[in-house]
Amino acid sequence: MTRFAFLAAVFCAALLCNSCSSGHNCGGPGQACCATGTPCNPNALCRNNVCIACGGAGEACCAATTCASGGCCANDICVSSSQTCPVLTGTCSNGSCGSCGGQGQACCANNACTASQVACSGGSCVTCGGAGQICCPHRTCTSSNLGCDGNETCQQCGGAGQPCCSRGVCNDSAFVCGGSNTCVQCGGPGQACCALTTCANGGCCDQSGANGPICVGSGSACPAAQGTCSNGACGTCGGLGSPCCHNGVDCTAPRSVCQNNVCAQCGGAGQPCCPGAVVDTCLAGLACGPGDVCH
Repeated sequence: MTRFAFLAAVFCAALLCNSCSSGHNCGGPGQACCATGTPCNPNALCRNNVCIACGGAGEACCAATTCASGGCCANDICVSSSQTCPVLTGTCSNGSCGSCGGQGQACCANNACTASQVACSGGSCVTCGGAGQICCPHRTCTSSNLGCDGNETCQQCGGAGQPCCSRGVCNDSAFVCGGSNTCVQCGGPGQACCALTTCANGGCCDQSGANGPICVGSGSACPAAQGTCSNGACGTCGGLGSPCCHNGVDCTAPRSVCQNNVCAQCGGAGQPCCPGAVVDTCLAGLACGPGDVCH
C-alpha cells in the first residue's frame, strides 16, 4: 500500500463525523464529547469524555470560564449574581467578585479571574481565548480553529507544527496530536502512530514511547527484545488476539488495545477507544465516551 493510500484509509476510518456537533451521536448533556468541531453543544462542557450541563448557578463553568446572566466563575463553579463568591471575598456582580476578578480588575487570590473569557496576566484580568491572546484557564480558546500553544497563547491550530485543536484534532490525516500538544507527522518509522494505533506498510505501534506511541518499521526490531515487527505484530505478541507485549510496548497492531493481557480490537461501537498520545480515537461516526468506550 502506498503512503498516500495508507493516509487516505486512516482519514476515512478515523475522522469523526462533523454531524456529531449537531447532537446526533454526541455533544448534548450526558452524551459523549464530539471529537471534531465544538466538543459539546452550547451550555455544556466536556469532562472525562462526557458533556455535562454548565453555566447555571451551582453548575460547572462553561468553556472560557463562562457563566450565564452575569454570574461568576469561582473555583470552576458558577455563582449567580448577588451571591457571595466562595473562598474568594466579595459578592458576585456582572462577573466580578467584589473588587477583583472582572475584566480590567486585579486578579483575585491565587491568580483567579471570575468573569467570562478573562484570565490573569501580570496581576490583572485580561481578555482571553482569541487569536494571539492568552489562553483561558484549562488551556482553552474561544474558537474551534484555535489551539493553545506552548507559550499559553491561542493560535491557528490543526496544521503541521501548529497546536492541536480542541480534543486533540489535527486537520490532515498525515498528522496526529503528539505529546507536546502539537500536530506532528505520523505513520512512518520513528514517527508518531496515526489515529487508531495505525502505522504504514505493516509497521508496529509501540505504546512505550516517551512522548506517546511510536511506529516501528516492518522488519525492524521491536523495543525491549519483543521480536521483529511484521504486519503489525512484534514476534508472538502485539497482534490482534495475541498476548500483549511486555515493558509497556503493549499492543502494536492497528485498532488494538491491551485488555486482560490480550490484544483486543478497539475503535468500533461498544469497543474500547484506541489509545493515543493526547486523545483516544474511534471509527468515523463514533466518539470516545464514558468509560473510554466508543459510542
